[in-house]
Amino acid sequence: MPSPAEPAPSPRAVPSPPPASPVRDPRLDRLALALGATVTALHVAYGGLIALSPQEAYYWTWSRRLALSYFDHPPLAAWTIALTTALAGEGERAIRLAAALHSVVFAVFLWLTVRRLFGSRPALVALAAAFSVPLFGMGQVIVTPDAPLLSGWAMALYFTVRALDLERPRWLLAAGAAVGWAVLGKYTGFLLLPQILLVLALDPRGRRMLRSPWPWLGAALALALFAPVVAWNLQHRMASFAFQTAERVERSGFRPVLVGRFLALQAGLVTPIVLVLLVEAVVTAVRRRREAAYRICAIFAAPLLVLAAVISPFHWVKGNWLAAAYPTALAAAAALAVERRGWRWKAGVAGVALAAVASVYVHLVPLWPALPFPARDEGSSGWRELAARVEAERAALGPDAFVAGCNYKVSAELEYYLPGRPRTWSSEITGEHGLQYRYWFDPEALRGRSGVLVLDRREKRTCLRRAEACAPLEALPPLTVRRGGDEVTTFQLWRCRWAGLP
Repeated sequence: MPSPAEPAPSPRAVPSPPPASPVRDPRLDRLALALGATVTALHVAYGGLIALSPQEAYYWTWSRRLALSYFDHPPLAAWTIALTTALAGEGERAIRLAAALHSVVFAVFLWLTVRRLFGSRPALVALAAAFSVPLFGMGQVIVTPDAPLLSGWAMALYFTVRALDLERPRWLLAAGAAVGWAVLGKYTGFLLLPQILLVLALDPRGRRMLRSPWPWLGAALALALFAPVVAWNLQHRMASFAFQTAERVERSGFRPVLVGRFLALQAGLVTPIVLVLLVEAVVTAVRRRREAAYRICAIFAAPLLVLAAVISPFHWVKGNWLAAAYPTALAAAAALAVERRGWRWKAGVAGVALAAVASVYVHLVPLWPALPFPARDEGSSGWRELAARVEAERAALGPDAFVAGCNYKVSAELEYYLPGRPRTWSSEITGEHGLQYRYWFDPEALRGRSGVLVLDRREKRTCLRRAEACAPLEALPPLTVRRGGDEVTTFQLWRCRWAGLP
């Protein structure tokens, strides 16, 4: 004890112990790699068992018409599908190999990052949780622009962490390339640039790197890789940029009910316990921001979470929009659970187990119609049945007959499942915006031809001017699709001789 003449030092004068180095455990590392390989193999096998979802079929149509970019999103999902189908054929499994490819990249770099930040045990826990939640579990099967976004996001995170750990700013050039990869998948990837800058600015090692050319060369490389998307937009009057910004703002309005839908959707995709643990982990990471590992987790997770929460009363926040916020939230949650082994560990085990059950259930729904599930929301049902019916009607009209859907979903599914995979048309034939189909529309190739027009009753207010565009327009018997005893939807069909619109 100090003598009375020597007062005890204040708590502020006592230096904090340096943070313990992340513990590496080769046994746990091998277990993580075995888990990843097993889950990926199961998802690849599963990918050939169910019909394509409408979004997958739509992105497959993009891959048949390779371009610098597309109306809805940047091109990397379509480019990846083109690669996997060139190597493995046109089957459902071959298309979904694109999702598996990006998922492997995502899982490997997520695991590497968490291991570098917190050690082998949290890395294994984070990886197991990621594989368990339905959002990422189905993401290993269903190919969307989120797949390249997440793989690029995970790589950018890892290379940034590696640059800081080794104090080698050259790794930021790799981080810039990963950002370019992410933004070629989805525009959300641009959040990575300010996040990486903030990570560097708040760390003494990073501030030294900012005085070197490497961070700025990395940013320049990211922008250079994004150049094809800019070129496409310049060729098409900035259509995609406007669609993702100004047009979304125009469709926004204050509707508090959307907040409940936003929370319910996230709870369904991530499962309730895991969602609560992830949000709590991000809040804790913000509070522990003096620790570099938790600060990085907060910076890569909190902005997107806050942005989604802010816009949720004004605009429908789709379930997948928050996917990029969850990797580092999982990292922080896993580290906290392993570190404290209290209620977080018990809740985490229960939450991951519940998530795994939910994920297995979601995978079984398309295979087992007896399982309870909202029939209207089961996206893979009925497309082969519809294609068989449309093919019969098309054959009756002759070899020159066209097929058109009243939205991109019907059009894309029919293009994939009709024999011979013919070109299809969408709602642009009735004067509406067929999304990417608008840019493939050639009125002169269609004028005067007869064909089959198909409307899915789940999609409201489409093909409203069909009677003007088709002369004559002849109704055909509708097709009702059922899942078990429940109605999925009814497809309305017409014979149409396309005359165009005034």
